[in-house]
Amino acid sequence: MSMIDSDRDGHILTITLNQPEKLNALTAKACHELAALWDLYEADNSLRVAIVTGAGRAFCSGHDLADDMEAGMPETGWAGLSRRNTMDKPIIAAANGLALGGGFELALACDLIIADEKAKFGLPEPLVGFAALGGGANLLPVSMPWHVAMRYLLTGEMMDAQTARHWGLVSDVAPAGTSLDVARKYAEAILRAAPAAIRATKAVARAAVEPAARKQELYELSMTWFKHILELEDTREGESAFREKRTTRWTGR
Repeated sequence: MSMIDSDRDGHILTITLNQPEKLNALTAKACHELAALWDLYEADNSLRVAIVTGAGRAFCSGHDLADDMEAGMPETGWAGLSRRNTMDKPIIAAANGLALGGGFELALACDLIIADEKAKFGLPEPLVGFAALGGGANLLPVSMPWHVAMRYLLTGEMMDAQTARHWGLVSDVAPAGTSLDVARKYAEAILRAAPAAIRATKAVARAAVEPAARKQELYELSMTWFKHILELEDTREGESAFREKRTTRWTGR
């Protein structure tokens, strides 16, 4: 059974994370499904804007901790997007609710973020023994002031949509229940421009803030830390405490 739905409407591709009972948490399998959809979007010249959203009350709550954390991700990285260096078409995140951990990282990898007024964003990975190595640790500090970014990266604190807008993390805040509708309005505005001009604009803008060589260095550093963290007792403790809904007992080992 697919965990991801997709719908094509003219030049717009809408991708919906569809595991509402799990707050749309992603497994490695779901990331491969997303990678295939992004491949389709990249290859089809008639598709010019993509929107990604979630079913139910969450956008995406991150990596499903019931999944095998060592299961292989697609070559294009977390959610099939974090290492997709060739993507020059726009992607809009319609953050309809909670966007936590890898869910926030997925939103950060998009070009526009339309936040429901009740949406919340956060990178709580350190609270369960992990780190935001799917893009959060490197994208947040270049998306907002360093000292503010580190507040959220180091504490796992959540921010509401209004705070995210204040710091320029979201493109717009939509009335409750309308994030997808507002995202479609932005998609339609983009469609009024010439396709090649939009692709050129994104390609140059991305290269300016994320040079390919630097992205490779960041990926290698992230993977070094990821492999180290997986070997720690604290990582197993974090997962156990999360499942058992109890306070963690860190040992530093």
